[in-house]
Amino acid sequence: MGALRRRRGSLMAGVVVLAGVLVAGVACSSSTLTAEQRTALAEVAAAYDQAEQGLANAFEADVVVPNLERWQETETLHQEALVALRDALPEGSCRASIEDLLKIEEGQNAIRLRLIENYRQEQYALVAQETTQYGISVVNGALQAEAAVPVACGRSSVDPAVTGGDPGSLTPEQNALFDAVLAAYAATREAFDGAFSVSEFVSDVENVGVAEAAVAKELDEVIAQLGDGPCKTSLVEVRAVEQQQAELREVIIEKGKAGDLVAMFTALGEYTAVNSTSEPFTTARQSAVDNCGAEV
Repeated sequence: MGALRRRRGSLMAGVVVLAGVLVAGVACSSSTLTAEQRTALAEVAAAYDQAEQGLANAFEADVVVPNLERWQETETLHQEALVALRDALPEGSCRASIEDLLKIEEGQNAIRLRLIENYRQEQYALVAQETTQYGISVVNGALQAEAAVPVACGRSSVDPAVTGGDPGSLTPEQNALFDAVLAAYAATREAFDGAFSVSEFVSDVENVGVAEAAVAKELDEVIAQLGDGPCKTSLVEVRAVEQQQAELREVIIEKGKAGDLVAMFTALGEYTAVNSTSEPFTTARQSAVDNCGAEV
């Protein structure tokens, strides 16, 4: 979450410096901040910095990408186990069902690899697209193909660990290979569950929201004390972008709690369009710096 982490060094620096400029009396307005207001802004900055540090550790690419890569590695081992079982089988429905599943797995490999690369580049809108494609692949193909294999191979469709249908369909050696497939599949489920720490991420975003709400309150008080002029106008523009950020954080939190990863990543992609490195925010901040007389 490098883009979010970088907010720590931009938003708070901008707010505190702008506040300091106003206190120094070099702003366009005749109003100045009191000592209490300066202290409050400093305390808010410290709280914000602490919250952002937690956020930086949640969905940071260098934390999440290795988890995604481990998931892909377990999927590769699962596919290798399927290939070993297929190659040990004669022609027939059991072998055909495994071949059908492998074709779907190959398509999912391509999706996972794109997802990993897009996450590495922090292209969250594209991550949302790939997550959608993967979900479609699971619902419209993988689940049915996975369920068909044990039935076609004489294993129970309810509990593939035990035989069902024609117990003589597989030899002991083939059953051992089937058990290896099941073990590899279980490992993929565990790796998938560990790929995204959604609850931790949502909690960190909530913490940042609380800290930034305090920042917004203090900035609103500063704006209210200023007379009309370029300085006030610029600070209002900064506040407007900050409001967009706050609204998107709420969507990220809501969708994350609901387990809707596609919508969460979509909102995260939209967030990058207004975050601290975005054109709207940097333009508004520079305008405030210029019109309020500060050098950042």
